[in-house]
Amino acid sequence: MLTDYDVVIVGGGMVGGCLALALSRSALRVAIIEAQSLDSTVNNDAGKRAIALSWGSRCLLDQLGIWDVLQTSSVPIEHIHVSDKGHFGKTRLSAKSQSVDALGYVVAAEQIELVVNAALVKAKVDVFSPAELLEYQVTDDVVNVRIQQQAKEQKISCRLLVGADGGSSVVRKQGCFELREQPYQQRAITAQLRVESDQRHIAYERFTAEGPLAMLPHFDGTYSLVWTMPTALAQQVIQLPEKEFIAKLQQQFGYWLGELALLGSCQSFPLSLSYVPETVANRVVLIGNAAHQLHPVAGQGFNLGLRDAATLADVLMSAEADAGADETLALYAKQREFDQSLVVGFTDKIVKIFSTDNSVFSVLRNSGLLLMDKVPMLKNQFAQQTMGLASRLPRIKGE
Repeated sequence: MLTDYDVVIVGGGMVGGCLALALSRSALRVAIIEAQSLDSTVNNDAGKRAIALSWGSRCLLDQLGIWDVLQTSSVPIEHIHVSDKGHFGKTRLSAKSQSVDALGYVVAAEQIELVVNAALVKAKVDVFSPAELLEYQVTDDVVNVRIQQQAKEQKISCRLLVGADGGSSVVRKQGCFELREQPYQQRAITAQLRVESDQRHIAYERFTAEGPLAMLPHFDGTYSLVWTMPTALAQQVIQLPEKEFIAKLQQQFGYWLGELALLGSCQSFPLSLSYVPETVANRVVLIGNAAHQLHPVAGQGFNLGLRDAATLADVLMSAEADAGADETLALYAKQREFDQSLVVGFTDKIVKIFSTDNSVFSVLRNSGLLLMDKVPMLKNQFAQQTMGLASRLPRIKGE
């Protein structure tokens, strides 16, 4: 049976957009259903957040042909400083020791979306935008999709439906997918900070008894803060006057960057782990935040989603069968199983071990950081995980 498309992607954000860009190089007929207009400027708080791109993600974006543009507004991370407040344990990672230009890069989410959207306009992809998915139904070899665009309903069909529509995924909710959720009883406070130091290429991960605290360098010389703590405490801290807020932050972070000053307002959001054990079903697959939402402690969320998109593109462009065939999706699931399980488990363990003042855990994490800093093999393994190179990096094929 003929279909309108081989692949329909619900969600044209960073992950879904990158998948569409990769597939646009193939003979596959591809469409995107996106709730927002692709030519609109991202101006919400989520869009302004800092994204820590791993070295592996930089390589994938380079394969997509958009890294040169993104690089002009990115900050290379040449060093990562990891420490545990109140203890001697600390470790330092450097790009030089890993023989790369940078361990990763920091880019604003809105900048990634703007560059991806601009590339999509020129790509061989049909875009339904702004539009929303109403429902889909899967028959033996076709997915029938009903959408609404500009108050008009429309029906399209495809071989494969991809849910790249975020943590509240409509594709996931309407499909036969199990979602496992684990609230952390924590909130993250995010803010933009002016710093006294002139350091511009060091990222900090500071573990405290209240929770992890990350500082990421920005393109304009400022730093982005992601400060995690128990929910009740976060609700108190975000209400503090600016002077008291900064005093508490300096107490927890220290003076690695000198005196800190708040720029603009703070934001706060709840944290939890959610993931789908089986991300493929009959002619439907979930990628990115639709498949897994992680704690921001290790900055792995977008990087993991981008590897989902790149691997799926690689499998689809190499498949002899149709895009939604069982064997095609089984191959994708097999290739992603190790990486997804590794990152979900790695992130979850860090949160549990490094977000407590339990004396046993304190000794373990302090000893672990000291050992890692002294044993090159352990440090290299940690660096490879941080750089997104712990598993095989997919190759995005050209035309």
